[in-house]
Amino acid sequence: MHEEERRKLLDVLAETPDQLEAVLLDLTPELARWNPAPGKWSILQIVCHMRDMEKDAYLARYRRLLAEEQPQLADIDGDALALESDYASQSLAAAFQDWKRLRRQTLALIDGLQPLSSAQWERGGVHEGVGPMTMEGYLKRQASGNDLAHFGQIRSIKERWVLLQRLRSAPDRLAELTAGLSEAVLRTKPAGGGWSVVQNACHLRDIEQLFLERFSKMACQDKPRLSTIDNDRMAESRAYSAARVEEVVAEFARLRSETLTLLRALPHTLWQRTGVHPKRGELSIQGLATLLAGHDGSHLDRIAELAAGTGPSGPADCALATTTAEQAS
Repeated sequence: MHEEERRKLLDVLAETPDQLEAVLLDLTPELARWNPAPGKWSILQIVCHMRDMEKDAYLARYRRLLAEEQPQLADIDGDALALESDYASQSLAAAFQDWKRLRRQTLALIDGLQPLSSAQWERGGVHEGVGPMTMEGYLKRQASGNDLAHFGQIRSIKERWVLLQRLRSAPDRLAELTAGLSEAVLRTKPAGGGWSVVQNACHLRDIEQLFLERFSKMACQDKPRLSTIDNDRMAESRAYSAARVEEVVAEFARLRSETLTLLRALPHTLWQRTGVHPKRGELSIQGLATLLAGHDGSHLDRIAELAAGTGPSGPADCALATTTAEQAS
C-alpha cells in the first residue's frame, strides 16, 4: 500500500468521530433505539458495536501485531456480543464517549508523533476466520468496512425513520382534516374544476392499494413491471362522489398500516430493489415510498384548502394523477 493510500485511510479514522457526533446530535431516545427492520440493529446497538470492535477487533489487534510475531487472532462474534452485553439497554451517550476515547488511543498508536514504518505496516498475523492479515489490511478494514459502512448505516436509519414517520402520520391527518365537515363541504367541487374533499380522500385510498401491490411485487420479484390506473376512470367507476368519508378514512388507515408493516420488514438491501413504471422508468422501493409520502402531502394540503374554503383542488396538478390510461398512476 502506498503511503498516500494509508494517509487517506488514517484520515477517515480521524474524521469519523466529528462526523458521527454531528449525525447523533439530534437523535431522540425513540429514534436511537428504533430497529429499522426485524432483527436489524438500532443506532444505539451500532454505536455499542463500534465501541467494542474498536477495543477488541482493532486496538487490541494492532497492539499484538506490533508486539508479537505472527499472532493468532481470534474471531469475534458481534451478534453474540451484542446479546451478551445487552446493547439495547445501554446509554448511547456513554457508548459514544467510550468509543471516542478508544479511537484516540488507536490513532495515538498507529498515527502518533512517531509514524509507523513501512515494515511495521506490513507486520501480520493470522485471523481465525479470514486468514493472514497485516496492519495495513486491518487499517483498510477498519476505515472502509467499519467507519464508512456503519456511518452510512446510521444515516440510512435516520432517513428511513423520517420517511416512515411521514407515511405513518398521513391517516391521522386525513381523519383530522375531514372530521366534522358538513356534507356540503365534503362534496362540493372547487369552482375552477377538480375534486372535492371526499374525492381526494378516495384517491388517497386507491393509490395506497396500488402502491401496496407495487411494494409487494418489488420485494419478491426482479424488476417487475408496475401496474397503473387511470385516476379519472377509477373515480367514476368507484363512485367517489357518493362515498362515505368515514369509511374511506378507515380503509386508507388500514391499507397504510399494511404498507408500513411490509416496509418495516424489509432490510436495507431490499429497499434498493426496483420495479419498472411504464412512464417513470425504473424506481426503487425507497424512491417509490418517497414518492408516496410526497403524494400524501399534496392531497392532504388540497383537502385542507377545500375544508377552509380556499384554493383549487383536483387531479390536474397531482404528481400521480392523469386523465388517460396511457399516463395512469
